[in-house]
Amino acid sequence: MLTPPPEDGGIDSPDNASLTATTTNEQCDWTAALPQTPHIRFFRNTDWSRTRLGPLDSWSPTLRLFASYVLTDSRAACLWWGDISHLTAIYNDKYVPLAANVHPGLMGSLFQEGYPELWPSVSAYFEQAKSTGIGVNYSSAHSTFVDRKGYREEAFFSGGFTPVGMPGAVEGYINHVYEVTTEILTERRIKCLNKLASVPPRSIDNICSHILNTLETNTYDVPMVMLYRMEETAVSNSLRLHGHIGLPEGHPLLVNTATIDSEEGLIPDMRRAGTDQSIIDYDDRFSSLDWKGWGAPSKKIVVMPIMCGGRLFGYLIFGTNPYRPHDKMCEQFIRDLNRMVSSLMTAAVDYESNKKHQVQLEADLAFSDLKLRHLIDHASVGMCHVSLDGYMLWANDYYYELAGQSPTKHSDSLALFFDAYHEDDRAKSEEIWERLLKGDDQVTVDLRLKRLYTPPTGDPEPAQLQVLAFPYRNEHGSVVSVMACTTDISRLCWAKSFQARQAAEAREAKRQQEAFIDVVSHEMRNPLSAIVHCADAITTALEECRAQISDIPKPCLDILNDNMHSANTIMQCAHHQKRIIDDVLTLSKLDSMLLSITPVPVKPMKLVDSIVNIFQAELKTSNIAYSITPDPSFSELGIDHLCFDPSRVTQIFINLLTNAIKFVKPSKEPAISIRYAASRSDPRTLFPSDMFWATDGETPADVTSNPDWGNGEEIYLGFSVTDSGIGLQEKDIDKIFQRFRQANVKTHVNYGGSGLGLFISKELTEKQGGEIGVASVLGEGSTFGFYVKTRRVEPQPKTLKEMFQQVGNTEFASRQLRVLLVEDNLINQRVLGKQLKKAGCDVTVANHGLEALDSLDRQTFDIVLMDLEMPVLDGLEAMRQFRKKELNECRPVRLPIIAVTANVRKEQMDTAMAAGADCVMQKPFKAADLVFMMKSLIPQLAPLSIDPPTPGLGSRSSALVP
Repeated sequence: MLTPPPEDGGIDSPDNASLTATTTNEQCDWTAALPQTPHIRFFRNTDWSRTRLGPLDSWSPTLRLFASYVLTDSRAACLWWGDISHLTAIYNDKYVPLAANVHPGLMGSLFQEGYPELWPSVSAYFEQAKSTGIGVNYSSAHSTFVDRKGYREEAFFSGGFTPVGMPGAVEGYINHVYEVTTEILTERRIKCLNKLASVPPRSIDNICSHILNTLETNTYDVPMVMLYRMEETAVSNSLRLHGHIGLPEGHPLLVNTATIDSEEGLIPDMRRAGTDQSIIDYDDRFSSLDWKGWGAPSKKIVVMPIMCGGRLFGYLIFGTNPYRPHDKMCEQFIRDLNRMVSSLMTAAVDYESNKKHQVQLEADLAFSDLKLRHLIDHASVGMCHVSLDGYMLWANDYYYELAGQSPTKHSDSLALFFDAYHEDDRAKSEEIWERLLKGDDQVTVDLRLKRLYTPPTGDPEPAQLQVLAFPYRNEHGSVVSVMACTTDISRLCWAKSFQARQAAEAREAKRQQEAFIDVVSHEMRNPLSAIVHCADAITTALEECRAQISDIPKPCLDILNDNMHSANTIMQCAHHQKRIIDDVLTLSKLDSMLLSITPVPVKPMKLVDSIVNIFQAELKTSNIAYSITPDPSFSELGIDHLCFDPSRVTQIFINLLTNAIKFVKPSKEPAISIRYAASRSDPRTLFPSDMFWATDGETPADVTSNPDWGNGEEIYLGFSVTDSGIGLQEKDIDKIFQRFRQANVKTHVNYGGSGLGLFISKELTEKQGGEIGVASVLGEGSTFGFYVKTRRVEPQPKTLKEMFQQVGNTEFASRQLRVLLVEDNLINQRVLGKQLKKAGCDVTVANHGLEALDSLDRQTFDIVLMDLEMPVLDGLEAMRQFRKKELNECRPVRLPIIAVTANVRKEQMDTAMAAGADCVMQKPFKAADLVFMMKSLIPQLAPLSIDPPTPGLGSRSSALVP
């Protein structure tokens, strides 16, 4: 039984008095130390005063301890607290998917209230755990019916109940749960299929009976069966009922014999199905059946044609499991059953055909020895008959050709017989020979020869044979000789190895391509980072001069303004270069099927404003008028926060806005209009009717069905960007969403670009269940629009400020932020250090990881900025060593570390997080964004707004997405 640690010391000691006072203050909100996740907030907001446990501040230390343990457990866990008749639930976020529709009402409810159908069978486990004080495991031997997803479902669970409480007392039980439904159902169905397969060749009638008898052993998955055989006659084809399960005799659906044109029973359904599988829904025709298994009617009835080689043998009609969904797993079972039944019927037909043929052969007498020998001599398979001492009794010419020997030179010893095989395979051939002599009925083995095979390409290599050997026995069962059939598989083996080499070369080429992309991305992002920092410093020079010099001479002011405009141009070029790098990386992820969608609660209005703010300087510099207009649908639908991936939407939006700015600049009156809207259905109505949609004709995937998206209402979120640019010709519109394609050859010359942006935007849109399109008139401008599928969420909590006000910030208000900058690139050291000092930071620089560890031993820092690729000791190893030391020394506060890197693949950033980083900042970046991230990791300096200055930096997950 799990118990809390003992408490030492007396209550009257001075030290204990101080501790008691501190503890009393902390009892006001003992949950503050828990991770502030949405589920923890849900737990805290539950009205516990209405439960048997009472308010949170009244909970005993033991209950607090085990509640904290369960809430922070990485496994699905639920704490049932109280006596057995009044067990109250406290569970973590991993338990929510298992609770299904019982959540959120289960939190604080009794077991009998949450799971009344399970209590009769589960209560015994609680009794046993309480009486023994030892945890009780329960297995998945029997199924359990659960009500989730809106219907009753057969499910299997494994887990255990561990008693917990103070020593000598059982105050509650920790329940760890693991669902194993897929494994148990798969095992049950495979067992049924294996039983179907384990039957020797039989007649068609015997096979039909075997099919019915086997399916009757698994009536849970097949509660009703009808098996019809197709009988072909010269006049017409007729169906004959061979047997059935789950239908009472005389039922109208039982039609013993009828033509395929009949309207009786289910024959019309079979006729409509033809040679294709058909699934029909339950209707009144099946209401009076004697359903087997659970005794409940199936929701789906399968009409399965029994086919092989284009021939229709009959139909197998059966009902599916009434308490399992018709999902991919069910469809796989139907396909496997179809293949197995068709194979058995084919074997039965072949068996009867062979049997008839055998009778015919016996009636007509067997082939004469001459005819048989003629067949052997002209067969495309090598055949031989060898005595036990190795003498060749007979062999056809093809055998000698395959073995590379002469028919005129017969083998008269085992040594000479084995001499045909390659030295490396001779021991294998001798082993096979011994096995045949010891009683093996037959042996199949691949052996290499001394004879060489010349492949279509490459050097000659040893020829290979597939040998099927079997002993010849006398009437007493003793082995007297060995017969063998040999087939030349040299070309097949060469083809397999050739394909394996090609696959290996393809994998290596892909690896080298990814490595090349990583190197190029890394080497381009590093200097871009310094460029961005320098340009950012130049743009702030004018404000700094004005702050220090009240009257700046006009010539100097003009020079400063020119420098600022030049810096803005440098910044725009750097951002353009970064977008190209990001596009190439995104394209690589799309090609490798590695790009993921991560939904989080987002306020669309603020997201649009933050994206437009990125371009505000460029819009102002280029004298481009712009407007942001929310559609009335936003207020009509009451849109506040929606659940979607803001980084991917931002990526699409930036592509469209970048294109609009680029093409609108030459206009006399450049203008851009941005509009966003929402709809519950038919999202295309949010856009102009003449919009061209870049779709492949496939229905967009429903990404919101994933549990990560929650259960809120489905909402389509649409955005459009309208510009007064040059517009598009109608013939060019369908090209622009293709990979590396632009409207025409002049587009790149006049406006630049890689031809990747719109293609990537199309792929990202479709991955989010949406579409992207364009409406354009040549010379008048274009409207690009897209929509994505989202779900409605509750408004974001407004208590973030209160959360951070619990920790005083007087220490940080009185001094600078102490930053350790670990960077081997001297330019980046100088530029980034200067920017951080301007932001009010006390910066210490280390050239590599070893210097950083030394500095951390000698000084105290508030945060560390760690480059990853450095000489002497790289950033990953340095973080690992520091975190290990931090853990060993039991430091009370974890030092925040931001990994600053140009390696931006997700797996690379995951490695950084695993090594000990708290967040990852990708190069290039603005110093302001870095400072925001730094402050967000220090609670005393955390911003009081939940919205970051730049999209993609507001959370740990979004910071990891390029």
